[in-house]
Amino acid sequence: MNAIGWQIGAVLFGLAILIIGIYLAKTLSAATKTIDRVNKIIDSNERHIEEIIDNAADITSDVRSILDIVEKITGFFKILKVFKK
Repeated sequence: MNAIGWQIGAVLFGLAILIIGIYLAKTLSAATKTIDRVNKIIDSNERHIEEIIDNAADITSDVRSILDIVEKITGFFKILKVFKK
């Protein structure tokens, strides 16, 4: 009786390992397909991504210039306010 119980346990353990292996293989396959699709999307949009990054840098420098002008104008008005008093 002990040998049969042990054998059944070993078979069940083996089946569990087999099922886990199959599930892991399917998961890795799906992940590989997803990564391939993402790489294709990135490759096809690489030029657009680079343009967006370049434009963001230009926008940042333009905003910085505008803020500098606004600071100068507000400083000028602060000086006028001091003279007004």
